[in-house]
Amino acid sequence: MKLRSALSAALLIVGLQACATAPAPEAPALPPSEAIERQVEGVRLGLMVATLAGEVIEAERAQERFIPASNTKIFTAAAAFRFIPSLTEPDLSLGTSLLLLPGEAEAPPSLVLRGAGDPKLSDRPDCLTNCLSMLADAVAARGIVRVDNIIGDASLFPFEPYGLGWSWNNLPFYYGAPVSALTVNGNSLALRVSPGAAEGAAVLAEWAAGDDLMPVVIEAVTGAAGSENGLSLLRWPGTEAVRISGSLPLGTAPRSYFLSVNEPAEMAAQRLKRLLEARGVIVEGGVVIRTRRDWALLHEGLKEIARLEVPPLIEAVNDVSRDSDNLAAELLLRHIARATGGDGSEDGLEAINQMLEEAGIGRVEVELFDGSGLTPYNRITPAATVKFLTWAAAQPWGDTFRETLPIGGETGSLARRFRGTALQGRIFAKTGTVQGVNALSGYMIAASGETLVFSVIANDRPADAPSVLALIDRMLIDIAAAN
Repeated sequence: MKLRSALSAALLIVGLQACATAPAPEAPALPPSEAIERQVEGVRLGLMVATLAGEVIEAERAQERFIPASNTKIFTAAAAFRFIPSLTEPDLSLGTSLLLLPGEAEAPPSLVLRGAGDPKLSDRPDCLTNCLSMLADAVAARGIVRVDNIIGDASLFPFEPYGLGWSWNNLPFYYGAPVSALTVNGNSLALRVSPGAAEGAAVLAEWAAGDDLMPVVIEAVTGAAGSENGLSLLRWPGTEAVRISGSLPLGTAPRSYFLSVNEPAEMAAQRLKRLLEARGVIVEGGVVIRTRRDWALLHEGLKEIARLEVPPLIEAVNDVSRDSDNLAAELLLRHIARATGGDGSEDGLEAINQMLEEAGIGRVEVELFDGSGLTPYNRITPAATVKFLTWAAAQPWGDTFRETLPIGGETGSLARRFRGTALQGRIFAKTGTVQGVNALSGYMIAASGETLVFSVIANDRPADAPSVLALIDRMLIDIAAAN
């Protein structure tokens, strides 16, 4: 086959230095998976490429089960199209609202900040729409000058902040942020770390404006100029403080780290409290959290002061597919659950399973435990992924679904891949990366103009092994060229 000879030549170029006196002999043709395994010892690779009509062009270990990483989001995004009819229209019910809770006797009222699962609510200085500050403005506009408590209400969704199997060392960072119906700024804070003025001095850490909501313990020092960067940021489970240890070389440019919050509803209420105080509103009480876990009943007589207008959920789907946003994927999973008469993540996964059954795919072929792919429990097969993508392409929403995927060399997580190749602007696919895993599945336009459906998943890559991304990309480029 053309692919195998082309791939063998590509591997020789990658693995051997050019010889000035005589060309290296051509290596015997190898199946794609075996070629990559020889290039990166220990990796296990599965591949399937087929036409939209179902003709298989290439298959290696296509029936084996692999950890998909963020290829999981393919199924979550598709399920949103399948089950949420108002996906492309603004939905007022998803807007974050502010309610007035009358106080007892002479006490001032409390304010209830109620989340509805909006993944786009912002409190950034450059926010123009769907901003938390707009709710604070509404309080001031009503002439309210004293309030008791600020209640962060995240009770719309069950209390399940983390997915099954999520690793504790991912949780302190933005990509492991807890899931909450009340979400602001992706439930993350931005911390900028710089070296000190001299070798041996403590490193400097500064929160972005408004993000100084967690304590920081600085144990890191400034290393010699040109030394190795050994900086480490960590927050142990169950603790609040971010600990910075190790060393940062003198003269190193400042680096920004995006860290998750422990309790999103509390942080949202804290942000609102600051905004109110900046507008002259006196907050006599404190911040109170209400989650489904607490089942704390609110008094009768709640009156809505304001509700934010939110963008259509299709924008969240774009974030899930193009930018691989884990939190948006998990919130979308819960919206899928509610759209199908369910509630939390388990019901959302059951809806995805229903969709997979419609596509003729069994639970052994695709077995999911979260909506984002952060858990190592998920398993899919390349064959099932291609079968599903083929099915999705034939649905009424198939074209719109494909438009949410990253485009090679142009957008999202594929913006820097396939540039300057025949597949730039002609491959539409979801990436996937966690420890030891690289995946890419989607659609590509072959040299003939025909659309091919593909899934490539590499598992078990050793921690100190070289990347397999270039080889995966080369393989797809060669397949497209040969067809």
